[in-house]
Amino acid sequence: MLTIGLFPNTKKQSVGSVFGWMVQYFKDRGVRVLLSEETAQKMGYLDLACSQQAMINQITIGITLGGDGTLLNTARKIASAGIPICGINMGQLGFLTEVELPDLAAALDKLMNGDYQIEERLMLDASIVRQGTPIHISSALNDVVICKSGVSRMIKLKLYIDDDLTANYAADGLIIATSTGSTGYSLSAGGPIINPKLKVMVLTPICPHTLHAKSLVVSEKEEIKVTMVSRQDDAVLTIDGQNVYSLLPDDVVLVKRTPFRAQFIKLNGRSYYETLRTKLWRGEVDGNF
Repeated sequence: MLTIGLFPNTKKQSVGSVFGWMVQYFKDRGVRVLLSEETAQKMGYLDLACSQQAMINQITIGITLGGDGTLLNTARKIASAGIPICGINMGQLGFLTEVELPDLAAALDKLMNGDYQIEERLMLDASIVRQGTPIHISSALNDVVICKSGVSRMIKLKLYIDDDLTANYAADGLIIATSTGSTGYSLSAGGPIINPKLKVMVLTPICPHTLHAKSLVVSEKEEIKVTMVSRQDDAVLTIDGQNVYSLLPDDVVLVKRTPFRAQFIKLNGRSYYETLRTKLWRGEVDGNF
């Protein structure tokens, strides 16, 4: 039996009517819908409530209603269970989401008919090692960022790739992004755009205090180790720009690929380069040049 997990951004005022329409759409077709207990409480659908772990164990597809942030947050929760995810864009850019609101009904019809493809995306595991002991471990779909917090001096980092010292950075930080995340913070910091079909990581320093520090693209099979050289204790590690962990001097951050992939549902047949043109580049799309 098809079981849908709905993951709405409950902070968006416009989500209620779309959410209600989707719940009724699936009920009319005999599809089971599950919500987290918190979401069910906020949206007023207590009969659909389920614990997070039970939800992950039972759903066959996850659908997000929101922007890229909602999709990133959900992917970290369900990707390890091999659950495909489809994003409905209710944000502004929605670069990672698959479906725009005007196309929602047609997209759900395709989903019900199994008329879609699965695109696998690389994810990263990041861990903080303090005095030889891992204290935090988290997965990331977009990026892992080591940076200073607030107004402070630049931080000093040592970068190792497969235990080989590769670079010393005096910078505002370092971004370790997947190819999916190459169009996020890494791009804003001067990094390259990488097609997500390429399973690589891109390392981009943030405002480095040098003229020659450039982005570095490495294989997904390599392990990244970053050691904190700076003595100040105001650096942080961020996961997909959402989860934040404090770093202390001599902490070590280890980053490597996860043993699983995020599975994106592709419904519209739009190529990655078309998405770049219509969403990210914001250029003319009518071809009148």
